[in-house]
Amino acid sequence: MPHLIYEATPAMRRAIDFAQLARKVHERLAATGHAVLDELKSRLYAADEFLAGDDPSGEFIVVRLLLSKPRSPHVKQLMGETVHDAVREAVANDVGDGWWQCCVFVVDASAEPYLKSVSGRHRGALADVV
Repeated sequence: MPHLIYEATPAMRRAIDFAQLARKVHERLAATGHAVLDELKSRLYAADEFLAGDDPSGEFIVVRLLLSKPRSPHVKQLMGETVHDAVREAVANDVGDGWWQCCVFVVDASAEPYLKSVSGRHRGALADVV
């Protein structure tokens, strides 16, 4: 059940078509075979106040790829690179020149408890996952 949590500066958030980026990231992760498309979840938060280094004009987008199932170090690296490459492409195409950073943290939370309920409106009856 990978979750992608994006944080971006306001200008970066306005420049990037987040819906298109999230779809591209979901499709690419699913294409690797290491994630199920229907289980991927993305959301974007704007960092209303920020500072990159000592440059108040520096822009950034940081993604946390939160993994709830165990994966090998190689697969985690591959998934992180997949996300990074898609985000970097979007930033380079949509933001262009200027000083920016694109970062991805792969967070393995598979050893932590994970509780989930799914309504009967999506693919069948209510299911609880522990």
